[in-house]
Amino acid sequence: MKKFTFFFIALLCLLQIKIEVNAQLTPSYRKLHSAIFIEKKLYIFGGIMNYVDPILLTDPNNVFFYLDMSTPFDTSNLPWKIPPNNIENLPLESLSSTDTGGVAASVGGINNNTIVFINNEKDNVTNSISPVHFFDPENNLWNTQNISGDRPIGRNQMRTVTDYNGKIYLLTGFDFTVQGVTRSNGLIIFDTINLNCEIKDAPVSRLGYGATFLPNGIIVYMAGWDRNYNIAPNNFNEIYLYDTNNDKWDIKITAGSIPHGDAGITSVLGLDGNRIIVFGGDNDNNNNLYVLDLKNYEWYIPKVTGQSPGFKRGEHTANVIGKYMVIAFGKYLIFFFNKIILILYLNIIKILFLGSNGITQDKYRSSGESDILLLDISNDSEYVWTTSFDPASLTINSPSPTYSPSTPPKNITSNVIIGLIISLVIVVGILLIIAFFLIRKYKNTNKAIPTPGNIKSEMIVSIPSEYELSHEKSRVY
Repeated sequence: MKKFTFFFIALLCLLQIKIEVNAQLTPSYRKLHSAIFIEKKLYIFGGIMNYVDPILLTDPNNVFFYLDMSTPFDTSNLPWKIPPNNIENLPLESLSSTDTGGVAASVGGINNNTIVFINNEKDNVTNSISPVHFFDPENNLWNTQNISGDRPIGRNQMRTVTDYNGKIYLLTGFDFTVQGVTRSNGLIIFDTINLNCEIKDAPVSRLGYGATFLPNGIIVYMAGWDRNYNIAPNNFNEIYLYDTNNDKWDIKITAGSIPHGDAGITSVLGLDGNRIIVFGGDNDNNNNLYVLDLKNYEWYIPKVTGQSPGFKRGEHTANVIGKYMVIAFGKYLIFFFNKIILILYLNIIKILFLGSNGITQDKYRSSGESDILLLDISNDSEYVWTTSFDPASLTINSPSPTYSPSTPPKNITSNVIIGLIISLVIVVGILLIIAFFLIRKYKNTNKAIPTPGNIKSEMIVSIPSEYELSHEKSRVY
């Protein structure tokens, strides 16, 4: 009986540990979060979450975690993991909360291997917290740095773009004040290497827009809300291009199957570098996938196979990882009228009895959909919705467009040149050393003293005797 009691208690402890671990690795629903891919890990930070359980809002393991992309997985069983010592290390009190607009996050640093978190202007105005926090995933370290120039501003409705030189670009869509000057628009450029920030004028002001960085240094901005959260009906027809190399703006008028005006979308660059793929949004358009051909700036609806998501997601994130467009979380819109009525009814009941919680409508899990959606974009003529992730695709090369010459990153080019010079010097040095020893060996061989047995007979010189000298005779054999 005692053995059975001990076994039962031990089993309960194991079950409790398992439940606690699984609870830590099952993140809440969220929207307007950040998703940053570094070293085969997709890091998720913040966002507007399920307010039913307020403890989750301040739980570090529910605020900052990552999806392990180094091993195969199915979206029905996602390998969520937590950074080491996350509870002790995550500086939650120093990062802007979603109540004030959240943060903007992107990669940065010398090799773009650091995650940079930029606080919003409402927290920055007090100067009580650092405007920027840096997280080093390799060493699991958080730190802050002094920033020169303008004070950077980040919000969760600003799409971040990082270029090859470690500069983060954020297009604003709201009024803000910097160094006593109030602005209604601007492009914030934060140099994460030299720790300098500047704000430039911009011809457009948006929130919830799409921003795509092309290999030639151009950023393509499209869609989004204005400062009053109104959607312009032609915000896909007219797109804005910013040349990061020459600090110039341009406007392109698109054609083809132009999407309806929308916001809360995501846009990524296709693997061939010649097209932009747009997913989701907040409007009621049933189609949730469009492609912009960058050769002629024409929109088209791509051919897609596989089990398409039953919900159109908005205010989500999308990253190109290997051959996949990886879509994470987001709120949803249902494509069928009867489902809309059902959700509205459920939400009214929840508001009446539980109070409004901001994101209860985002429970797509109840329909069997995963927090992560995978779109295989390796074949431009046919995309495929899939539930299986293969990490072997991470070896796919980065996109390089053919529609215009790419401007190679300056730091990468200089590194290549320096490497070639050093390699050339080493090779020349090795050749000189080999030549030195060969010449030395050759000279030593020629100076060798002849010994009997190794001298050829035809080279023997006889020494004349006194008799032969007296008769003036000398012979050579």
